Amino acid sequence: MGRIHTHYDNLKVARNAPPEVIRAAYKTLSQKYHPDRNPGNKEAIRIIQIINSAYEVLSDPVKRKEHDDWIAQSEAGSDRNRSGSGFRFSPDPVESSRSSAMYRRTRSSSRRSRREHSVPTPADMIHQLRAMVYRFTKFFFRKA
Repeated sequence: MGRIHTHYDNLKVARNAPPEVIRAAYKTLSQKYHPDRNPGNKEAIRIIQIINSAYEVLSDPVKRKEHDDWIAQSEAGSDRNRSGSGFRFSPDPVESSRSSAMYRRTRSSSRRSRREHSVPTPADMIHQLRAMVYRFTKFFFRKA
């Protein structure tokens, strides 16, 4: 079974970690990389954004379930096509941010290949719609 890089890896917690452990890991990492403790450090700002994003998903039970479902689907899909996903396990947020572009590219290409071979289910269409709305809001409501 293939292993992909997830929000759990960004926060350095196990996939079955309870909310208390996730919160403690978030607190520890956010204090370590907080911009006030690292003034002028662009890398720390980038890392704190990754940590915040991971905590946003893992602290919400609904988003966490969707993320877990996505992990299960992705890992099951990686067994079918052993072409290599381009992922490396790295619990370090700095390393994970470097591979985030690869993460997005591989994720979209696996979705594309799945779409070419099967009829989209309502769940797939809902996922695509949510992704489009998310990209729309990120683009039009970004901070100046």
